[in-house]
Amino acid sequence: LLIFLSNAGDNSEWGAIRKAVHHHFLDHGCGTSYQTRVKELPTKIAADWSSPKLKDLSDLTLVQKTVCKCVFYMCFGKWLEEADALIMIGWRTNAAMWILPRLVHRFLFNIGIGKVKTLREKTVGIVEKYELQEAFVTMNGSLDARWQRKPVVTLCDEIMFGIGFAGIGGTCAACESLGCFLQLKIPPESAAKHIQWGEYNTSEKMVAKYKEDPEKYIKETCRLVPPVTSATASLKEHTTVTMAGKEFSLPAGLLNQYVLSMANRDPSIFTEPEVFKPDREHSNKALTWNGAFGAC
Repeated sequence: LLIFLSNAGDNSEWGAIRKAVHHHFLDHGCGTSYQTRVKELPTKIAADWSSPKLKDLSDLTLVQKTVCKCVFYMCFGKWLEEADALIMIGWRTNAAMWILPRLVHRFLFNIGIGKVKTLREKTVGIVEKYELQEAFVTMNGSLDARWQRKPVVTLCDEIMFGIGFAGIGGTCAACESLGCFLQLKIPPESAAKHIQWGEYNTSEKMVAKYKEDPEKYIKETCRLVPPVTSATASLKEHTTVTMAGKEFSLPAGLLNQYVLSMANRDPSIFTEPEVFKPDREHSNKALTWNGAFGAC
């Protein structure tokens, strides 16, 4: 899958696709600039979400629909209809399907895989409904012949998988965690024993801190509850490590997985790592979607 291409630099397939996505869907796509669409988002959201209240953040369907509409609008300049947003939230509600091993899917009679295939087909159908095919045709044509897809719908499916899996799924997870933190609740999927509120021990204090500096608040929330929980890398060279008192020799190219929430609690980087501290130093070193905040 495109989203799992190895980051091998600007001259790689990864680099070429990433550059093309930014150019066609963020920088110059859909007739309006990225920054213009950012400025228009509050008005768009307000039209759908009248008289917002803090407790509304507990309505996960409402939060997820809003995220879907915002992400789609930022990429394509189109505000999704309710029915289409309900389809797109499948990229979040089917999150467990992405990580289950193939063997587990077989035991489940491939029901999960069937759901994912249907979601991908419906997502491409939404692209067609809003007449956005030309954007993918143009993007495909701008790529080096090595990276072009035939037919073009293959590229559309791959790009929309990335937008759905990371853009919608990851952002929904982050927004759900933010909604919990603002109400002084521990997110269901997080390590409850390893989150301490510190001085922000009331919902009122949480809301005030968010309003003071939303970016710092969001970064600290995502440090404690990363939207993406783990990642996989391959060793560049032969490595020797000590685990549980034993020494292990690991060959170059070996795949290894690291857990982001554990890395984000490294006491050598983050003082009082389990305490919610939006003003902490080194917040840009926290790992999230595609690396450290400071590298995104």
